Amino acid sequence: METHSFTLILSGPNPLEREHLDALFEAGCGDALFGEQDGVYFADFHREAASFGEAVGSAIRAVEKAVPELKVIRVEREALAASA
Repeated sequence: METHSFTLILSGPNPLEREHLDALFEAGCGDALFGEQDGVYFADFHREAASFGEAVGSAIRAVEKAVPELKVIRVEREALAASA
């Protein structure tokens, strides 16, 4: 398995609220850093998976299952927080 780094750009409720962070962690997003930059919510992931596509797909499913109102609107190959 390889570790894949990417950022999910999010739309919806504030993922930084305690109840959302708890739900995201419980859903398996402990390998992500959630944040906000210029009014845009994001999740920087460092996820182990056999392929980049598998890593991204599992992260999207986990986020959208944990907080159904939260939607992934874009995927970036670079970590957003690292460039901030």
